[in-house]
Amino acid sequence: MASADDIVVFCRLHLSEADAERLVGWIAWRTGRNQAMAGDRETIERLNHVVVNWLDADQRSRLLSWMVARTDQGRPPVPS
Repeated sequence: MASADDIVVFCRLHLSEADAERLVGWIAWRTGRNQAMAGDRETIERLNHVVVNWLDADQRSRLLSWMVARTDQGRPPVPS
């Protein structure tokens, strides 16, 4: 199982700030939430809030596996 910290560390290593912001929006869309609910803090803090509070353990694991697989395939970790 992936933790929120695992996802944040991966994102710090592999995503630009714009990609991280896009990931926050993508998760908001996938979970039916308004992106503004992530708050007005730094992008990485918004991402941490989202993965901690909007995703369950299984969703976090699937998200990290999916992003790692995309990166391994040479694709961007976040869909555009």
